[in-house]
Amino acid sequence: MAMSNMGMNNKDDELNKLLEKKAKELVKVASNEPVELDDNNFNGFIKSRKVVVVDFWAPWCAPCFLLEPILKALAREMPCVGFGRLNTQEWPDVAAKYDVMSLPTVIIFRDGEPVDFVVGAVPKKIIADKIRNILGEN
Repeated sequence: MAMSNMGMNNKDDELNKLLEKKAKELVKVASNEPVELDDNNFNGFIKSRKVVVVDFWAPWCAPCFLLEPILKALAREMPCVGFGRLNTQEWPDVAAKYDVMSLPTVIIFRDGEPVDFVVGAVPKKIIADKIRNILGEN
C-alpha cells in the first residue's frame, strides 16, 4: 500500500509542476510579456493573434540583449499584439524555416504569415512603426 501512495505523490508533484508552469505562462500572456517559444509552441503562437512579433535571438548575441527591453516595452504598450522570443541556438530548424541568417532578427507575422522583418538592434520607433503599419494605424 505504501508503494502505491508514493506513486500517487510523485504524480501529484508532476501535476502540480505542470499546473505551476501553465499558470506562469497564462500570467505572461495576460500581462503581455514576451513568450518563450520553441519547436512545440511556435506555430500555435504565431496564429494566436492577428499580429505577432517574434524575436529570433541567441545567448551569445550581444545586440540581442539590447533589443530585449525594447520588445518588452512594446509588448506592454501594444496589448493586442503577441510578442515571442525564439532561442535560435536551441531551435535552429525554426529559424532556418524563416531564413533567419543574422541576429537579432525580428519577424512580424499577420494571420500566421511573415509580413515584415527587422535585422539588427534598431531603435524602438522603427519596430513600433512597422507594427503600427501592419495594424493599419499609420
